[in-house]
Amino acid sequence: MLRPFKEIMKKIPALLLFSWLSVVTAMAAEGEYESDILQAAHGGDAGSQFALALLYEYGGDLIPRSPEQSVVWFEKAGNAGVAGACLYLGLKYEHGSSVSQDFSRAACWYTCAAQQGWPLAQFFLAGLYEHGKGVPLSIITSLAWLGLAAKDEYPGAAEEYTRLMQTTGFKDPAQLKVKQEVLLTGERSPCN
Repeated sequence: MLRPFKEIMKKIPALLLFSWLSVVTAMAAEGEYESDILQAAHGGDAGSQFALALLYEYGGDLIPRSPEQSVVWFEKAGNAGVAGACLYLGLKYEHGSSVSQDFSRAACWYTCAAQQGWPLAQFFLAGLYEHGKGVPLSIITSLAWLGLAAKDEYPGAAEEYTRLMQTTGFKDPAQLKVKQEVLLTGERSPCN
């Protein structure tokens, strides 16, 4: 009975070494990931620019948290048409997070993501059009974006669509469909 116990005890340092090596390997892999992202982002890869922006936004192992620096990389990725970067920039400009609050820039960046079918951006953009924040007040444009978000089952979009239809008395679904097609196929202008 003592013998198996001794054999087990002999294996514990090996198990601890294996566990430690696993942790070190995982940490090295994380560091390699961040190094690879840095290199690819600086090389102009838009997806890597977005990943680097997220690393700056939240911090990584090698990359310290810097929301201001994240904006630089979100804008590079957004200008390349990365929808996630466009959405982040819309949120940042709408709420003044690490940038000066600017509703027209928020609308521009939301449009970039909304035209690519991102329902969250469509929902937020609808709110800007409903209240005329950074864009001309336009109930039909708000309804069009809400309808698209609701079609993708974005939470709360169907309820907001119904509320706005009822409060405005708008009743022309054909006009909304045409407006949606125009919004989705429209040219995107630069947001900078």
